[in-house]
Amino acid sequence: MHRLIRIRIIRDFEHLEERWRCRLDHLGESNRASIHFRPAADFYETAQGLVLRLELAGVKPDSLSLSLAGQELVVKGRRQPPPPEDIRRFIRLEMGFGDFERCFILPIPIDPQGVQARFLDGILIIDLPRKAPQVRQIPVKQADQE
Repeated sequence: MHRLIRIRIIRDFEHLEERWRCRLDHLGESNRASIHFRPAADFYETAQGLVLRLELAGVKPDSLSLSLAGQELVVKGRRQPPPPEDIRRFIRLEMGFGDFERCFILPIPIDPQGVQARFLDGILIIDLPRKAPQVRQIPVKQADQE
C-alpha cells in the first residue's frame, strides 16, 4: 500500500514538473515580439480520451502546426492581418493577428497514432484518444525442486 502511495506522489511531482516546464516555455515565447495573441481554448476529458478546441477564426488550416512529444501537445500557427486595401485608419483593432503558440500538458496517456485534428467554422478540434491499457499474458513456469 505504501509503495502505491509513493508511486502516486512521484507521478504527481513529475506531472507538476512538466506543467511548470510548459508554462516557463510559454512565458519565454510570449516575451518574443513574434507572439501576438493567444487563442482561447477549451480542453476536456471524455470517455474516449481528451478533446482540445481552439478558437482560430481567420486562421488558414495550412498555417497550423501540431506536435506531440510525450505528454505535451504544442499548437502553433499564424493569423494574417486584415488586407490593407481601402483601410484609411483603424477605429478599433481588438482581434489579434500574427504568430501564436499554445502548449498543453496531457493529464492522461493518449494513443499518438489515433490523434486527429479537424477545422470546423473557425474552431480547431483535436481528438486525443485514450491509450488502451496493454495486456500482457505472463506464463507461470513450474519451479524446479532441489
